[in-house]
Amino acid sequence: MDPRQGRAFVDGERTLVDRAVFSDPALYQQELGRVFARSWLFLAHETQFGRAGDFFTTFMGADPVIVTRQRDGTYRVLLNSCRHRGMRVCRYDSGNAKAFTCPYHGWSYGTDGTLIAVPEERAAYGERLDRSEWGLAAVPRVETYKGLVFGTWDTEIPPLREYLGDVTYFLDVLLDPDGQGAVMVPGVHKWRMRGNWKLAAEQFAGDTYHVASTHLSAVLAEPGRSDEAPMPTTGFQVAMSGGHGIGGLDGFDYWRTAGFSEEVCEWMAGLADRAERHLGRPRARDAVFFHGNVFPNLSLLFIRSNLRIWHPKGPDAMEVYSWAVVPASAPPAVRRALLLDYQRHFGPSGTWEQDDGEQWHYSAGSGDGFIARGLPLHYRMGHERVPQASFPDFPGSVDDVYSEANQRCFYERWSELMAVPHPAEFRDGARPGIGTAGGSVDAQVVAP
Repeated sequence: MDPRQGRAFVDGERTLVDRAVFSDPALYQQELGRVFARSWLFLAHETQFGRAGDFFTTFMGADPVIVTRQRDGTYRVLLNSCRHRGMRVCRYDSGNAKAFTCPYHGWSYGTDGTLIAVPEERAAYGERLDRSEWGLAAVPRVETYKGLVFGTWDTEIPPLREYLGDVTYFLDVLLDPDGQGAVMVPGVHKWRMRGNWKLAAEQFAGDTYHVASTHLSAVLAEPGRSDEAPMPTTGFQVAMSGGHGIGGLDGFDYWRTAGFSEEVCEWMAGLADRAERHLGRPRARDAVFFHGNVFPNLSLLFIRSNLRIWHPKGPDAMEVYSWAVVPASAPPAVRRALLLDYQRHFGPSGTWEQDDGEQWHYSAGSGDGFIARGLPLHYRMGHERVPQASFPDFPGSVDDVYSEANQRCFYERWSELMAVPHPAEFRDGARPGIGTAGGSVDAQVVAP
């Protein structure tokens, strides 16, 4: 199969996915341009930036970038690569800076990406170096939604709010449940693991099915649970245009089941009341225990107060950036309890995180073997079945809790993007957002 034809790897009619999607190096290289360079990518949260000059380093696909807050309160996103020899100009995770200076030869850039100083410039270059042409490459479009900062290299992509579409219905439950917003708990967990990023993204998008097998021992170890306490089997999957997916369970009081203190349980009950007034009853009462994925690689867990990115590190490896997110109105005791709950389950050593990591690790090489690579993977659950789930107020296409409709939606969007080569694949030297000469492209920030 030609790696340039994304649809050759996803058979929507027979609901099959080729294993090469998770293991082929050539396909991975195509993916960086066709998927990541053409999508809105989550970068950071506004609460990570308190003043001008604050920065956070992350990735857009495989490209390292610096997110910086400007004096006017907007954000600029710069490719973290010196224009002289490519060295990273910032090697810190976060901080505050007035400039970024390359440690290799000393080229120095302002926080807006402008080249502001070159050592021995006159002796080395005379009058022949035009600084205006050699600033850091800047992401051309930066927009925000409910505190989340996104960027894209694609100047033709629809605005962020349009790109997110129906998934904002559920994002708001995590990011703004009561009208007072949410905050990132300071600090970010980072870890690498074996596995293709899409396995993780598709699981968060709609795989409630794995919980009873993968996480059974962890579930039974929860305070207040026993062998006689069954896992909830009612809920929903919501597939949305653009490849986004949300899934969830209903029918139980998580906060009391998980052994939270009476103080936390009462506060969360009050939050649900306030959320009902702010967002309406369907979201406040039905969309509670949910997980999801914003295409391509931003995943969320409401019940675990978690946002995370799956950074691709090759066809069989990924790096996770994971944050705890709590309602801004939560008192210190509640924030602390939610943070500990996140760490216990989905931190780097969390019980559920270890379960998932093992599955992705051993699935990673399934397409390497000569025989195995010829056997497609089964994505037919719920196909051509009339859903019984009844959530009439939810947007998107609603299906039963045991369904792979969200995964099919994810790979349909992936295959659409992969079927069309990125323009840079046909140009010598040019890259999105840089241009042929090399000057920075002005980033724009639009908040809804």
